[in-house]
Amino acid sequence: MNKQSLSLILNIVLFIAVAYLYYLHYSAKQTTTSPIAGEGQGGEGKIAYINTDSLLSNYKFFEDMQNELAEKKSKAERQLIARGQSLQQEASSVEKRIQAGLMSNNQIKEAQQSLSQKEQELMAYRETIMAGLLEEEKVINNRLYDSLMAFLKEYNRDKKYQYIFGYTKGGGILLANDQLDITDEIVKGLNERYKKNTKPVESDKKK
Repeated sequence: MNKQSLSLILNIVLFIAVAYLYYLHYSAKQTTTSPIAGEGQGGEGKIAYINTDSLLSNYKFFEDMQNELAEKKSKAERQLIARGQSLQQEASSVEKRIQAGLMSNNQIKEAQQSLSQKEQELMAYRETIMAGLLEEEKVINNRLYDSLMAFLKEYNRDKKYQYIFGYTKGGGILLANDQLDITDEIVKGLNERYKKNTKPVESDKKK
């Protein structure tokens, strides 16, 4: 999965254009009293942001999912290469037999039809594999989004931010105050929750 593309997806989810315009308007009017992350409880304009690039780089769940997907891609690639080489060897064998005059016209025709059918089957198999991997990436995207949203809702019960933005290089927000950055806190909480939820599975594997 392309980490930059996924970062942009998260950025779209977290970034609300209307809220951003509101923030610019609010901070312009109150430059001396602009709220920072952690101030007050539910005060008007209380905001924070998450660096989604950093989130994806440090969230253990995403790393594990990336590794799992990479392994599936590698396995699929090996299977496709093996099938392709097998078909190539079969085609080479047929060609040599034809050149040696060991096959009749009917045999040649049947061999060509068989090779053509196997080639189509290989292409269909490749399409199936690619579609499966794309669906796998979609599932990971959804799981990552659901995981993040569930955690943020729980996290924000006490913090009471009105807006939590997604910040990524090349995204809509060009500059952000470091005091509003809650990325490390969010990543720490996500990883702690992920570790807690996966601990029984890891124990079972050791057994």
